[in-house]
Amino acid sequence: MPVIVDPTKEIAKPGETLDDGISIDVAGQDSIVMTKFITTNPQKATFQPEGEWFQQVTVDVGGGKKSVRIGIEGPDGDVRGVNVDDGLIIDLIGTMSGLVGLVPGYPPMDEDAVNAYIDQTDERVPMFQKWDFRVVSVKKTNGPEERVKMHRSEDQKRLNAQTEMFQAFSKMFSMGAQSGMISPDGVSMLSPQETLDAGVEVASQQQEVETRIFPQLADETADQAVDEGITTE
Repeated sequence: MPVIVDPTKEIAKPGETLDDGISIDVAGQDSIVMTKFITTNPQKATFQPEGEWFQQVTVDVGGGKKSVRIGIEGPDGDVRGVNVDDGLIIDLIGTMSGLVGLVPGYPPMDEDAVNAYIDQTDERVPMFQKWDFRVVSVKKTNGPEERVKMHRSEDQKRLNAQTEMFQAFSKMFSMGAQSGMISPDGVSMLSPQETLDAGVEVASQQQEVETRIFPQLADETADQAVDEGITTE
């Protein structure tokens, strides 16, 4: 049976905020949501918990919609797995429940099953510690809201960059057209690429002039210099 998280069931604790997380009531739900195994072979074991094994997750640890372990009940009563957009921080505690034998194609075997397998096959069975994890606490954060803000900010940055690029190209074309050959009817006789190249050249020359006039403001424009009270007159 999955652990069902109801984000509306907040536990009033002094000092808690959405930035750090507000506690959610999951009391009375003692289901095992995850199991991990650690080999008993000291030459292969790379990690050994002491006492309890702490894990923290932000998504369901099940195998998909059909095997939800940590879920949220929707308006229609269907349970879906917790995902990162829910903004939940879930603490799990694992405790060792015993030793099991693991053989490909077989479920975890207890001591009796291991002995029976050895009797039938005369093969050694690798033994593992079995650690069962349960949900001990859940906190709700402003993760979803912050993610929306971040996406909006990134979208605005891309829009601003596109606008600036368009304005730059427009300025280059305008400057290039003014510097090129003009037909009697007022139309530039340069190709679009030639017009753009001419505009880039004019802008480059203007930048060099500004740098010579304002050496102490080489990275600023002449307009900014005038605003600061510096003129060439």
